[in-house]
Amino acid sequence: MEASKDHTHENHVSIFGKDRVLQNACIFGANASGKSNLFRALTTAILLIRHSNQRQVGEPLLAIEPFSFVPDAGTTPSSFEFVFLQHGMKYVYGFSATRERITEEHLYQYRTSRASVVFTRAYNTEIQEDEYRFTSSETKKELTPLVEKNIPNKLFLATATSWNSQLTKEPYLWFNRINTYDSNNYEQLLQFEGPLFEKQEEFDKLHDFICKTLKEADINVSDFEFKARNIDTAELLKKLPPSLRTMIPENEINQPGKFYEINMIHKIQAADGSIQEYKLPSAQESKGTQSLFFLSPLLKKAFDEGNVLCFDEFDTSLHPMLVIYLIGLFNNPEINQKHAQLIISTHTTDLLSLKISRRDEIYFVQKDQKTGESELYSLDEFSPRKKADIRNGYYLGRYGAVPEIGDGEVFW
Repeated sequence: MEASKDHTHENHVSIFGKDRVLQNACIFGANASGKSNLFRALTTAILLIRHSNQRQVGEPLLAIEPFSFVPDAGTTPSSFEFVFLQHGMKYVYGFSATRERITEEHLYQYRTSRASVVFTRAYNTEIQEDEYRFTSSETKKELTPLVEKNIPNKLFLATATSWNSQLTKEPYLWFNRINTYDSNNYEQLLQFEGPLFEKQEEFDKLHDFICKTLKEADINVSDFEFKARNIDTAELLKKLPPSLRTMIPENEINQPGKFYEINMIHKIQAADGSIQEYKLPSAQESKGTQSLFFLSPLLKKAFDEGNVLCFDEFDTSLHPMLVIYLIGLFNNPEINQKHAQLIISTHTTDLLSLKISRRDEIYFVQKDQKTGESELYSLDEFSPRKKADIRNGYYLGRYGAVPEIGDGEVFW
Protein backbone atom coordinates (compact mmCIF):
# COMPACT_ATOMS: atom_id res chain seq x y z
CA MET A 1 0.00 0.00 0.00
CA GLU A 2 3.02 2.28 -0.32
CA ALA A 3 2.46 4.72 -3.16
CA SER A 4 4.98 5.02 -5.98
CA LYS A 5 6.30 8.29 -7.38
CA ASP A 6 3.39 8.35 -9.83
CA HIS A 7 1.46 11.60 -9.34
CA THR A 8 -1.77 10.68 -11.12
CA HIS A 9 -4.92 10.56 -8.95
CA GLU A 10 -3.15 12.27 -6.05
CA ASN A 11 -6.41 12.22 -4.09
CA HIS A 12 -5.90 8.44 -3.80
CA VAL A 13 -2.79 9.03 -1.67
CA SER A 14 -2.52 9.89 2.04
CA ILE A 15 0.69 11.63 3.10
CA PHE A 16 2.24 11.07 6.53
CA GLY A 17 5.54 12.93 6.70
CA LYS A 18 7.72 11.29 4.06
CA ASP A 19 5.41 8.29 3.65
CA ARG A 20 2.91 8.20 0.78
CA VAL A 21 0.20 5.61 1.42
CA LEU A 22 -2.52 4.33 -0.92
CA GLN A 23 -6.12 4.16 0.25
CA ASN A 24 -7.13 1.16 -1.85
CA ALA A 25 -5.67 -1.81 -3.69
CA CYS A 26 -7.43 -4.19 -6.09
CA ILE A 27 -6.15 -7.73 -6.67
CA PHE A 28 -6.92 -9.60 -9.90
CA GLY A 29 -6.23 -13.17 -10.92
CA ALA A 30 -7.67 -16.34 -12.37
CA ASN A 31 -9.79 -18.69 -10.29
CA ALA A 32 -7.62 -20.87 -8.03
CA SER A 33 -4.66 -18.53 -8.55
CA GLY A 34 -4.17 -17.93 -4.82
CA LYS A 35 -6.12 -14.71 -4.18
CA SER A 36 -8.18 -16.24 -1.39
CA ASN A 37 -5.05 -17.73 0.18
CA LEU A 38 -3.67 -14.21 0.53
CA PHE A 39 -6.71 -13.19 2.57
CA ARG A 40 -6.57 -16.43 4.58
CA ALA A 41 -2.94 -15.67 5.42
CA LEU A 42 -3.91 -12.15 6.55
CA THR A 43 -6.72 -13.57 8.69
CA THR A 44 -4.43 -16.20 10.21
CA ALA A 45 -1.77 -13.67 11.21
CA ILE A 46 -4.26 -11.19 12.65
CA LEU A 47 -6.07 -13.82 14.74
CA LEU A 48 -2.81 -15.32 16.00
CA ILE A 49 -1.83 -11.87 17.27
CA ARG A 50 -5.20 -10.97 18.78
CA HIS A 51 -5.77 -14.33 20.48
CA SER A 52 -2.20 -14.95 21.59
CA ASN A 53 -2.89 -14.15 25.24
CA GLN A 54 -5.72 -16.72 25.35
CA ARG A 55 -3.40 -19.58 24.39
CA GLN A 56 -2.61 -22.23 26.99
CA VAL A 57 0.77 -23.91 27.52
CA GLY A 58 1.30 -26.56 24.85
CA GLU A 59 -1.78 -25.57 22.86
CA PRO A 60 -1.06 -26.09 19.14
CA LEU A 61 -1.29 -23.22 16.67
CA LEU A 62 -3.96 -24.87 14.55
CA ALA A 63 -4.50 -21.73 12.47
CA ILE A 64 -1.13 -22.33 10.82
CA GLU A 65 -1.70 -24.11 7.51
CA PRO A 66 1.67 -24.66 5.83
CA PHE A 67 2.13 -24.85 2.07
CA SER A 68 1.22 -28.43 1.20
CA PHE A 69 3.23 -28.98 -1.97
CA VAL A 70 6.68 -29.42 -0.39
CA PRO A 71 8.13 -32.53 1.31
CA ASP A 72 8.75 -30.86 4.69
CA ALA A 73 5.45 -28.94 4.84
CA GLY A 74 4.78 -29.84 8.46
CA THR A 75 8.09 -28.54 9.81
CA THR A 76 8.72 -25.48 7.63
CA PRO A 77 7.58 -22.31 9.47
CA SER A 78 5.01 -19.97 7.93
CA SER A 79 6.15 -16.34 7.94
CA PHE A 80 4.17 -13.10 8.14
CA GLU A 81 5.28 -9.45 8.13
CA PHE A 82 3.46 -6.12 8.29
CA VAL A 83 4.73 -2.59 7.65
CA PHE A 84 2.33 0.00 9.03
CA LEU A 85 1.81 3.45 10.52
CA GLN A 86 0.25 3.93 13.94
CA HIS A 87 -0.24 7.49 15.21
CA GLY A 88 2.45 8.74 12.85
CA MET A 89 5.07 6.14 13.83
CA LYS A 90 6.19 3.60 11.24
CA TYR A 91 6.59 -0.01 12.43
CA VAL A 92 7.70 -3.33 10.96
CA TYR A 93 6.35 -6.39 12.77
CA GLY A 94 6.63 -10.00 11.74
CA PHE A 95 6.84 -13.56 13.00
CA SER A 96 7.33 -17.14 11.85
CA ALA A 97 5.56 -20.15 13.32
CA THR A 98 4.91 -23.84 13.01
CA ARG A 99 1.92 -25.51 14.59
CA GLU A 100 4.06 -26.23 17.66
CA ARG A 101 5.62 -22.86 18.43
CA ILE A 102 6.73 -19.38 17.40
CA THR A 103 10.15 -19.75 15.76
CA GLU A 104 10.98 -16.08 15.08
CA GLU A 105 9.54 -12.66 15.91
CA HIS A 106 10.68 -9.08 15.41
CA LEU A 107 9.50 -5.51 15.93
CA TYR A 108 11.22 -2.44 14.48
CA GLN A 109 10.21 1.20 14.60
CA TYR A 110 11.26 4.26 12.61
CA ARG A 111 11.97 7.20 14.89
CA THR A 112 14.17 8.55 12.09
CA SER A 113 14.68 7.46 8.49
CA ARG A 114 16.41 4.31 9.75
CA ALA A 115 14.77 1.39 11.52
CA SER A 116 15.66 0.72 15.15
CA VAL A 117 15.11 -2.63 16.84
CA VAL A 118 12.51 -2.81 19.60
CA PHE A 119 13.04 -6.56 20.01
CA THR A 120 13.95 -9.68 18.09
CA ARG A 121 13.28 -13.25 19.12
CA ALA A 122 14.65 -16.43 17.55
CA TYR A 123 14.37 -20.08 18.54
CA ASN A 124 17.79 -21.68 19.01
CA THR A 125 17.37 -25.32 18.00
CA GLU A 126 20.64 -26.37 19.66
CA ILE A 127 19.70 -25.26 23.16
CA GLN A 128 15.94 -25.43 22.40
CA GLU A 129 15.26 -21.99 23.84
CA ASP A 130 14.16 -18.60 22.55
CA GLU A 131 16.86 -15.95 22.36
CA TYR A 132 15.77 -12.32 22.69
CA ARG A 133 17.70 -9.22 21.66
CA PHE A 134 17.11 -5.62 22.75
CA THR A 135 19.42 -2.95 21.34
CA SER A 136 18.81 -0.01 23.68
CA SER A 137 18.99 0.29 27.44
CA GLU A 138 15.40 1.60 27.45
CA THR A 139 13.92 -1.42 25.71
CA LYS A 140 16.17 -3.83 27.59
CA LYS A 141 15.08 -2.44 30.96
CA GLU A 142 11.37 -2.58 30.13
CA LEU A 143 11.16 -5.81 28.14
CA THR A 144 13.73 -8.16 29.71
CA PRO A 145 11.59 -8.88 32.82
CA LEU A 146 8.69 -9.81 30.52
CA VAL A 147 10.58 -12.52 28.65
CA GLU A 148 9.93 -15.01 31.46
CA LYS A 149 6.21 -14.23 31.18
CA ASN A 150 6.15 -15.54 27.62
CA ILE A 151 5.81 -19.15 26.44
CA PRO A 152 6.78 -20.85 23.14
CA ASN A 153 3.34 -20.68 21.52
CA LYS A 154 2.64 -17.04 22.41
CA LEU A 155 3.73 -13.91 20.59
CA PHE A 156 5.95 -11.63 22.67
CA LEU A 157 4.22 -8.58 21.16
CA ALA A 158 0.95 -9.66 22.80
CA THR A 159 2.52 -10.87 26.04
CA ALA A 160 4.46 -7.64 26.60
CA THR A 161 1.38 -5.55 25.86
CA SER A 162 -0.70 -7.56 28.35
CA TRP A 163 1.90 -6.58 30.97
CA ASN A 164 1.42 -2.92 30.04
CA SER A 165 4.54 -2.36 27.95
CA GLN A 166 4.30 1.03 26.26
CA LEU A 167 6.89 -0.09 23.70
CA THR A 168 4.59 -2.74 22.23
CA LYS A 169 1.16 -1.31 23.00
CA GLU A 170 0.66 0.87 19.92
CA PRO A 171 1.80 -1.68 17.31
CA TYR A 172 -0.32 -4.33 19.03
CA LEU A 173 -3.40 -2.10 18.99
CA TRP A 174 -2.97 -1.48 15.26
CA PHE A 175 -4.01 -5.08 14.65
CA ASN A 176 -7.45 -4.26 16.05
CA ARG A 177 -7.87 -1.86 13.13
CA ILE A 178 -7.44 -4.39 10.33
CA ASN A 179 -10.18 -6.89 9.50
CA THR A 180 -10.71 -9.46 6.77
CA TYR A 181 -14.08 -10.59 5.45
CA ASP A 182 -15.53 -13.01 2.94
CA SER A 183 -18.11 -11.02 0.98
CA ASN A 184 -20.12 -14.21 0.39
CA ASN A 185 -20.53 -14.91 4.11
CA TYR A 186 -23.48 -12.78 5.22
CA GLU A 187 -23.77 -14.72 8.49
CA GLN A 188 -20.22 -13.70 9.45
CA LEU A 189 -20.99 -10.06 8.69
CA LEU A 190 -24.25 -10.14 10.65
CA GLN A 191 -22.57 -11.65 13.73
CA PHE A 192 -20.10 -8.76 13.67
CA GLU A 193 -22.68 -6.06 13.02
CA GLY A 194 -25.54 -7.32 15.20
CA PRO A 195 -24.06 -6.05 18.50
CA LEU A 196 -23.51 -2.63 16.88
CA PHE A 197 -27.16 -2.42 15.88
CA GLU A 198 -28.22 -3.17 19.47
CA LYS A 199 -26.65 0.06 20.76
CA GLN A 200 -29.11 2.86 20.04
CA GLU A 201 -26.47 5.52 19.47
CA GLU A 202 -24.56 3.25 17.08
CA PHE A 203 -27.79 2.19 15.38
CA ASP A 204 -28.76 5.79 14.67
CA LYS A 205 -25.39 6.47 13.02
CA LEU A 206 -25.42 3.26 11.02
CA HIS A 207 -29.08 3.61 10.06
CA ASP A 208 -28.58 6.93 8.31
CA PHE A 209 -25.41 5.80 6.53
CA ILE A 210 -26.93 2.50 5.34
CA CYS A 211 -30.11 4.14 4.05
CA LYS A 212 -28.10 6.81 2.24
CA THR A 213 -25.78 4.21 0.70
CA LEU A 214 -28.70 2.11 -0.53
CA LYS A 215 -30.32 5.21 -2.00
CA GLU A 216 -27.10 6.27 -3.73
CA ALA A 217 -26.88 2.79 -5.24
CA ASP A 218 -30.39 3.15 -6.69
CA ILE A 219 -31.76 0.27 -4.59
CA ASN A 220 -35.45 0.54 -3.79
CA VAL A 221 -35.20 0.18 -0.02
CA SER A 222 -36.46 3.19 1.91
CA ASP A 223 -35.73 1.93 5.42
CA PHE A 224 -35.07 -1.16 7.51
CA GLU A 225 -35.87 -2.46 10.98
CA PHE A 226 -33.69 -4.53 13.27
CA LYS A 227 -34.68 -6.89 16.08
CA ALA A 228 -32.46 -8.91 18.43
CA ARG A 229 -33.94 -11.90 20.21
CA ASN A 230 -32.35 -13.97 22.94
CA ILE A 231 -32.16 -17.69 22.29
CA ASP A 232 -32.39 -20.32 25.02
CA THR A 233 -29.75 -22.66 23.63
CA ALA A 234 -30.57 -25.40 26.13
CA GLU A 235 -34.21 -25.44 24.97
CA LEU A 236 -33.14 -25.29 21.35
CA LEU A 237 -30.82 -28.26 21.78
CA LYS A 238 -33.65 -30.35 23.23
CA LYS A 239 -35.33 -30.17 19.83
CA LEU A 240 -32.29 -31.65 18.08
CA PRO A 241 -31.98 -35.39 17.43
CA PRO A 242 -29.79 -37.13 20.05
CA SER A 243 -27.15 -37.92 17.41
CA LEU A 244 -26.67 -34.19 16.73
CA ARG A 245 -27.00 -33.13 20.36
CA THR A 246 -23.96 -35.18 21.38
CA MET A 247 -21.82 -33.24 18.88
CA ILE A 248 -22.27 -29.96 20.81
CA PRO A 249 -19.50 -29.35 23.38
CA GLU A 250 -20.75 -29.29 26.98
CA ASN A 251 -19.33 -25.82 27.65
CA GLU A 252 -21.43 -24.39 24.80
CA ILE A 253 -24.79 -25.88 25.77
CA ASN A 254 -25.75 -23.18 28.28
CA GLN A 255 -24.11 -20.29 26.45
CA PRO A 256 -26.54 -17.43 25.74
CA GLY A 257 -27.36 -16.97 22.08
CA LYS A 258 -28.96 -14.28 19.94
CA PHE A 259 -30.98 -14.24 16.78
CA TYR A 260 -30.88 -11.13 14.63
CA GLU A 261 -33.83 -10.31 12.40
CA ILE A 262 -33.61 -7.63 9.72
CA ASN A 263 -36.52 -6.52 7.56
CA MET A 264 -36.25 -4.20 4.60
CA ILE A 265 -38.99 -1.62 4.08
CA HIS A 266 -40.14 -0.91 0.53
CA LYS A 267 -42.45 1.95 -0.46
CA ILE A 268 -44.55 0.83 -3.41
CA GLN A 269 -47.08 2.84 -5.37
CA ALA A 270 -50.47 1.13 -5.45
CA ALA A 271 -52.92 1.18 -8.37
CA ASP A 272 -54.82 4.11 -6.83
CA GLY A 273 -51.62 6.16 -6.62
CA SER A 274 -51.19 5.82 -2.86
CA ILE A 275 -47.86 4.77 -1.34
CA GLN A 276 -47.91 1.49 0.59
CA GLU A 277 -45.15 0.15 2.83
CA TYR A 278 -44.11 -3.50 2.62
CA LYS A 279 -41.64 -5.37 4.83
CA LEU A 280 -39.43 -8.06 3.39
CA PRO A 281 -36.99 -10.25 5.37
CA SER A 282 -33.41 -9.49 4.36
CA ALA A 283 -32.94 -13.13 3.31
CA GLN A 284 -35.54 -12.60 0.57
CA GLU A 285 -33.75 -9.61 -0.89
CA SER A 286 -31.43 -9.96 -3.88
CA LYS A 287 -27.84 -10.99 -3.25
CA GLY A 288 -26.72 -7.55 -4.38
CA THR A 289 -28.98 -5.78 -1.87
CA GLN A 290 -27.83 -8.09 0.92
CA SER A 291 -24.20 -7.58 0.00
CA LEU A 292 -24.44 -3.78 0.00
CA PHE A 293 -26.51 -3.72 3.19
CA PHE A 294 -24.00 -5.78 5.16
CA LEU A 295 -21.01 -3.95 3.68
CA SER A 296 -22.32 -0.52 4.67
CA PRO A 297 -21.79 -0.73 8.47
CA LEU A 298 -18.23 -1.92 7.92
CA LEU A 299 -17.57 1.02 5.62
CA LYS A 300 -19.04 3.44 8.17
CA LYS A 301 -16.93 2.02 11.00
CA ALA A 302 -13.81 2.16 8.83
CA PHE A 303 -14.39 5.82 7.95
CA ASP A 304 -15.05 6.69 11.61
CA GLU A 305 -11.97 4.91 12.96
CA GLY A 306 -9.49 4.83 10.06
CA ASN A 307 -9.59 1.04 9.80
CA VAL A 308 -8.20 -1.28 7.12
CA LEU A 309 -10.86 -3.42 5.42
CA CYS A 310 -9.85 -6.52 3.46
CA PHE A 311 -12.51 -8.25 1.34
CA ASP A 312 -12.15 -11.43 -0.66
CA GLU A 313 -14.48 -11.44 -3.69
CA PHE A 314 -15.61 -7.89 -2.93
CA ASP A 315 -17.67 -7.61 -6.10
CA THR A 316 -19.89 -10.60 -5.33
CA SER A 317 -23.35 -9.73 -6.73
CA LEU A 318 -22.41 -6.05 -7.09
CA HIS A 319 -22.69 -4.15 -10.37
CA PRO A 320 -19.31 -2.89 -11.69
CA MET A 321 -20.50 0.74 -11.44
CA LEU A 322 -21.36 0.16 -7.78
CA VAL A 323 -17.93 -1.37 -7.10
CA ILE A 324 -16.28 1.71 -8.61
CA TYR A 325 -18.55 3.97 -6.53
CA LEU A 326 -17.70 2.19 -3.25
CA ILE A 327 -13.96 2.31 -3.93
CA GLY A 328 -14.35 5.98 -4.76
CA LEU A 329 -15.62 6.63 -1.23
CA PHE A 330 -12.16 5.75 0.10
CA ASN A 331 -10.61 8.30 -2.24
CA ASN A 332 -13.01 11.05 -1.20
CA PRO A 333 -11.25 13.21 1.44
CA GLU A 334 -14.57 14.58 2.72
CA ILE A 335 -15.81 11.06 3.52
CA ASN A 336 -12.54 9.30 4.33
CA GLN A 337 -11.09 11.89 6.69
CA LYS A 338 -9.24 9.33 8.84
CA HIS A 339 -7.49 7.60 5.92
CA ALA A 340 -9.25 4.22 6.04
CA GLN A 341 -7.93 1.68 3.54
CA LEU A 342 -9.61 -0.94 1.35
CA ILE A 343 -7.90 -4.07 0.01
CA ILE A 344 -10.00 -6.32 -2.21
CA SER A 345 -9.85 -9.21 -4.62
CA THR A 346 -12.10 -8.66 -7.61
CA HIS A 347 -12.99 -9.66 -11.16
CA THR A 348 -14.39 -6.21 -11.98
CA THR A 349 -12.12 -5.43 -14.93
CA ASP A 350 -13.68 -1.97 -15.33
CA LEU A 351 -11.18 -1.00 -12.61
CA LEU A 352 -8.36 -1.81 -15.03
CA SER A 353 -8.37 1.71 -16.38
CA LEU A 354 -5.82 4.39 -15.59
CA LYS A 355 -8.69 6.89 -15.73
CA ILE A 356 -10.06 5.22 -12.59
CA SER A 357 -7.08 3.58 -10.88
CA ARG A 358 -3.41 4.30 -10.30
CA ARG A 359 -0.88 1.79 -11.63
CA ASP A 360 0.28 1.00 -8.08
CA GLU A 361 -3.29 0.25 -6.93
CA ILE A 362 -3.65 -2.71 -9.30
CA TYR A 363 -2.18 -6.08 -8.32
CA PHE A 364 -2.16 -9.50 -9.93
CA VAL A 365 -1.82 -13.02 -8.54
CA GLN A 366 -0.27 -15.65 -10.80
CA LYS A 367 0.07 -19.33 -9.87
CA ASP A 368 2.99 -21.40 -11.10
CA GLN A 369 1.23 -24.55 -12.31
CA LYS A 370 4.42 -26.62 -11.87
CA THR A 371 5.11 -25.75 -8.23
CA GLY A 372 1.67 -24.59 -7.05
CA GLU A 373 3.21 -21.39 -5.69
CA SER A 374 1.46 -18.03 -6.14
CA GLU A 375 3.15 -14.71 -6.88
CA LEU A 376 1.70 -11.28 -6.10
CA TYR A 377 2.93 -8.37 -8.21
CA SER A 378 1.86 -4.86 -9.18
CA LEU A 379 0.87 -3.40 -12.54
CA ASP A 380 3.38 -0.67 -11.74
CA GLU A 381 6.20 -3.17 -12.34
CA PHE A 382 5.26 -3.19 -16.05
CA SER A 383 5.50 0.64 -16.33
CA PRO A 384 2.54 0.91 -18.73
CA ARG A 385 2.02 4.14 -20.65
CA LYS A 386 -0.55 6.57 -19.23
CA LYS A 387 -2.84 6.01 -22.22
CA ALA A 388 -2.42 2.21 -22.27
CA ASP A 389 -5.55 0.04 -22.48
CA ILE A 390 -4.88 -1.98 -19.34
CA ARG A 391 -8.04 -4.07 -19.48
CA ASN A 392 -7.44 -5.16 -23.06
CA GLY A 393 -3.81 -5.93 -22.22
CA TYR A 394 -4.96 -8.02 -19.26
CA TYR A 395 -7.32 -10.08 -21.42
CA LEU A 396 -4.49 -10.62 -23.91
CA GLY A 397 -2.32 -12.02 -21.12
CA ARG A 398 0.18 -9.18 -21.15
CA TYR A 399 0.28 -9.05 -17.35
CA GLY A 400 -0.37 -12.73 -16.63
CA ALA A 401 -2.92 -13.76 -13.97
CA VAL A 402 -5.54 -14.92 -16.52
CA PRO A 403 -6.82 -18.49 -16.97
CA GLU A 404 -5.63 -20.55 -19.91
CA ILE A 405 -9.00 -21.63 -21.26
CA GLY A 406 -9.14 -24.81 -23.35
CA ASP A 407 -10.51 -25.05 -26.89
CA GLY A 408 -13.87 -26.42 -25.77
CA GLU A 409 -13.27 -30.11 -26.46
CA VAL A 410 -14.63 -32.20 -23.61
CA PHE A 411 -13.99 -35.94 -23.34
CA TRP A 412 -16.48 -38.00 -21.35
